[in-house]
Amino acid sequence: MGALTKAYRFASIYGISRTVFKALGRLRLPVSLPTLGSRRDIGMIGCGQYAFATIGYFLWRRFGRCVSMCYDIDDAATRSFARFYSATVCSHADVLIQSPNISTVFIASNHASHADYAIRALTAGKTVYVEKPVAVTMDQLRDLRLAVGRSTRSISFGFNRPFSKAVSLIRTAFPASASPMTLSCFITGHVLRPDHWYRRPEEGTRICGNVAHWLDLAVHILSWRGLPDRWTIALRAASADVLDDNVAITLTSERGDLISIVLTSRAEPFEGINETINLQVEDLIVKIDDFREMKLWRGEMYRKHRFRPKDVGHAKAVMQPFDNPGRDWAEIEASALLMLHIKEMVESGTQDSTFSFLEAQTLLTSADTNPGRDRYDVP
Repeated sequence: MGALTKAYRFASIYGISRTVFKALGRLRLPVSLPTLGSRRDIGMIGCGQYAFATIGYFLWRRFGRCVSMCYDIDDAATRSFARFYSATVCSHADVLIQSPNISTVFIASNHASHADYAIRALTAGKTVYVEKPVAVTMDQLRDLRLAVGRSTRSISFGFNRPFSKAVSLIRTAFPASASPMTLSCFITGHVLRPDHWYRRPEEGTRICGNVAHWLDLAVHILSWRGLPDRWTIALRAASADVLDDNVAITLTSERGDLISIVLTSRAEPFEGINETINLQVEDLIVKIDDFREMKLWRGEMYRKHRFRPKDVGHAKAVMQPFDNPGRDWAEIEASALLMLHIKEMVESGTQDSTFSFLEAQTLLTSADTNPGRDRYDVP
């Protein structure tokens, strides 16, 4: 009964076709998509649930069966993904990256591997889409920055919320002046077991794995009117033993901006991740309820918007390599620098710190004494 209830609820939230993809992604039944498709030049690195049911779904909706090669370190995941999308199984990621038949590489592997694969694909002359986080260490971010600067091909990033209809509507109503804003994000996330791969030390904690989305959203909105440089950051967790879960992160800027992000995972949410976002700047007040509904006030003006199916921005985010050049690298870099600083706070057990975008960027660029290109050259 629980499975049927979940299927019904998911269909009411996401629509029937996407719910089918989500279910097949979990079950991995021996079925295949129809053979129709307008292109077969896309490669997929990482064949887990997100690649199967989200990236794959939106690619299929636009192009039909378009993924021709795939790779994952999990052989079973690779085989089931390949069967469903009628793709060729690759024995190694470089086989896919080097293929002359692949023009666009989508990367949805484990977090610690994102930057490496993205650099290899850019170096091989491919258009790249890489899921969040873009890097889990400063060294990775530095190497990726260099690869982006060298490449003549585009790279897009899987931070989807800036592409949601709600955020695009907020932007049209946002005040022109650089006034301070208050942004509050309350996220009910998945429960992660102690042995979940997100917990591995090399994967960057839940800060890189989850909180990065809302840090990036904050940076994106702040960048509309100028990103303040200096910030004071406070991190408070419910348990001293787990600093990246059931945690509140508060950021205040020199301009007077206030950003708060609360991630809670006391029990598994039946409908998946749920988020409530509140924003105020001058007389603009916004309430987003799980990207299914938004209420917006601007002075005496009031608007209520419903998003059916739920629109967290996945569709436009996945289509970046084909529709537009995506977001500016400088904004993505700023988002990553802030994320890595807070990740380091978690790893060191630091509760209070200060952060400067300018100082972090200076540190990132001043260490570019050895470009390190040879490490990522694809034979």
